[in-house]
Amino acid sequence: MELKVDKQNNVTVIEIAGDLDGASAETAQNEISKHIISDCSLVFNMEKCTFISSAGLRVLLMSAKHIKRENGKGALSGLSSDIKDVMEMTGFDHIFNNYDSLSKAIDAIKKEK
Repeated sequence: MELKVDKQNNVTVIEIAGDLDGASAETAQNEISKHIISDCSLVFNMEKCTFISSAGLRVLLMSAKHIKRENGKGALSGLSSDIKDVMEMTGFDHIFNNYDSLSKAIDAIKKEK
């Protein structure tokens, strides 16, 4: 798993590439937490995420809770159909709004502010 962080239109974009699983969850959580600050706007770009395990889902859940505590906004973009199915089956599709493209997610987050 690899994380890349970028700023676009005052939104922090965290690209998750590869497998978000038990082997990478702790590293991912630690890195993501650094970007969750008061009134933050984050988009998790999942276009290059190839697999997500229960440990990966926990990273997203903990991130969502942290974002809420900080009065921030968060969204997902670019979920593969397999990962989207996992999110829907587990109810995780209600934790973050999901958008087909990064630009749509950034636009939506900016409108929420």
